[in-house]
Amino acid sequence: MKKSIKTIILAALALAGTLAVTGCGSTRVEDPRGKIAEAPKDEIDKVVVVDWTDRTMGEVFAPTWLKNMTRGNSDTFKEQWNIPADRVVKFSRATGKTEAIAQALSRVSFAYTQANELNQKVIGRVGQGLNDVGQLEAVFVSASETKADMTGLREEAGFFQKIRTTNAETGAKTEYYTYYTIYSMSKETWDALCKKYLMDMMGGANLETETQKKIGALFSEMKADADKKDAQKYEEEKRAYDAQMARLETERTKTIEQTATAKLNAEEAEAKQAAAEADLLASYLM
Repeated sequence: MKKSIKTIILAALALAGTLAVTGCGSTRVEDPRGKIAEAPKDEIDKVVVVDWTDRTMGEVFAPTWLKNMTRGNSDTFKEQWNIPADRVVKFSRATGKTEAIAQALSRVSFAYTQANELNQKVIGRVGQGLNDVGQLEAVFVSASETKADMTGLREEAGFFQKIRTTNAETGAKTEYYTYYTIYSMSKETWDALCKKYLMDMMGGANLETETQKKIGALFSEMKADADKKDAQKYEEEKRAYDAQMARLETERTKTIEQTATAKLNAEEAEAKQAAAEADLLASYLM
């Protein structure tokens, strides 16, 4: 009997320990916050920076000044690279199979990058006041086609990253380079660039006088925030731009659907008319 009681007690203790372990485990598994925070590792491509500028000298692969530059704030770069505070600093980046190709593409695409930034400002700010989708599209097309003629630039620095990506599904590895080219220019040069861009854009087709006035009014704002001071302002502009593009795309889709429906209704009406005429002709022949 004593042996039986001892066996029962040991079994109960073992069961309690098992429940404690599984209980903790189930808590972790079923915590909805854990499910949201952790994405399945096997579904995410692994991205690793395997080499970068001045790595052997102790430089990190993503220096603070570079992070800030990509967020629209060049202050850290100016401080670390001894760039006068009154100069405007901009950057462009590109990818390529080799460092040389990525660097060349980054330099070539600089004017396009700056035109895209100005495009974003115009669509994000002017587009909010346009109720007519056709007018918004005209502004978008005009802003997209207008080029930025970059003059008076001084190349300040370059930074490369060699990136290796491992496909989550196949395990295949690919490598490519990303190159950042940083330029500076005088405030007068940036002002002249903004002015020329806006003037060229306002000469585009299908832009009404009121819209041209709104675009013209942007000049003082662009001069004021040539160097964005924080990431929040950049994100606000980008959200406004993305919202306008989403609105434009929605309206385009709606127009396509309406056109398709109208065409289908017209074809059905035509078919019914033909059938009615055939029935009428048949009644005469009978």
